[in-house]
Amino acid sequence: MKKNKINLRHTGIYVKDLARMAAFYREVFQMYTICENIQQADTLLADLFRAQDARVKITKLITEQGKVNGNGDMLELIEVLVPEEKAEKTPQPIAAGLHIAFGVRDIEATRAAILARGGISVTRVHDMGHGNLCCFCRDPEGNWIELIAHNEV
Repeated sequence: MKKNKINLRHTGIYVKDLARMAAFYREVFQMYTICENIQQADTLLADLFRAQDARVKITKLITEQGKVNGNGDMLELIEVLVPEEKAEKTPQPIAAGLHIAFGVRDIEATRAAILARGGISVTRVHDMGHGNLCCFCRDPEGNWIELIAHNEV
């Protein structure tokens, strides 16, 4: 059995004003833009926000050190776009303000370890395309965790 290689991929912060917050992190922490205002709508978001028409707009930023390392030191700023009538019913991770994402080799083994130690699985594993699998969990205190695995099939 392979050891479950794990790395810290990014920290996701749910924001109300994506442009304002991206400018803030770029200016205060001298971060560089990886991608900006990317809209996403998929089954993972529908599962996570309990709304089939949930969408997000994402800007990813990285520090100078992250550019050098080629891994980590990344912020994912996320503006959730759900229909107004569903906004109150879809607070999920937005209320927490952030999530932390781990890259893992074995997503199912990691989910099982989370469950065995008092955490919960929030979404099923979703195939995000480009060889990536993704799901959301919560730790025993309710903090949001995103798991990302490269599907090595």
